[in-house]
Amino acid sequence: MAEVVSQAAVGGGGSGGEALALKTCGLTRRYGQKTVVSDLSLEVQAGDIYGFLGPNGAGKTTTMRLVLGMIRRDAGTVAVFGQSTGPEARTRLAGIVGGPRFYPQLSGVENLRILAAYSGGCTEARLVELLELVRLRERAGDLVKSYSTGMKQRLGIAQALLNDPDFLLLDEPMSGLDPAGVRDVRRLILELNQERGITVFVSSHILKELEGLCTRFGIVQGGRLVAEGVPQTLCREGEDLEAAFLRLTEAGTEGQIG
Repeated sequence: MAEVVSQAAVGGGGSGGEALALKTCGLTRRYGQKTVVSDLSLEVQAGDIYGFLGPNGAGKTTTMRLVLGMIRRDAGTVAVFGQSTGPEARTRLAGIVGGPRFYPQLSGVENLRILAAYSGGCTEARLVELLELVRLRERAGDLVKSYSTGMKQRLGIAQALLNDPDFLLLDEPMSGLDPAGVRDVRRLILELNQERGITVFVSSHILKELEGLCTRFGIVQGGRLVAEGVPQTLCREGEDLEAAFLRLTEAGTEGQIG
């Protein structure tokens, strides 16, 4: 199944209105002699659509697994809505990492019903609401094996939303999608953020997927944060965001911007 983490059922979360949805300090993860994430400190404001950018192998997915508590960190701290790491700190956090995978011989709604049972269950009305939200209600009874890649991605987002999180992490949700699929996922992210108040942390190695969508960016290279800030502050005079991204990832110069 998909690596979807939803921990909202593990006790109650804190109240809204915090300035920071996520703060990491010195986050580090090693595999043997290789350091995949190195001394990573970043901040995600509550209400952000935070774009986490970097080339393939830059440490994006590992960082997200560390934040979600899916793997052990070797050093550093993670705070979610001001609470230190631990089950209680992640009660308002959910994410989908590694791409959605489902039972192909079952329908979309049957998949959601089974996956909801793993995290404490939810009402049929909630399942219908989520299928409506991700624009799959009319296809809810169809077998998942008949779904397009974009439909599976949206069903994965519905799965991550089962327990109504306040903070959602999405690992390369537009990877492999055609232009219409990219448009649909971008539209869904905007709706979740603007209409439902969900803070979204979304990764990609393709800047064009996130350009014009994100309020702030963090750029990583070699497991290190090389820049963080709003789009305007990342660019030098005469640069567009793509040129700034290429400069920062090719140079690998560590810095904090904006």
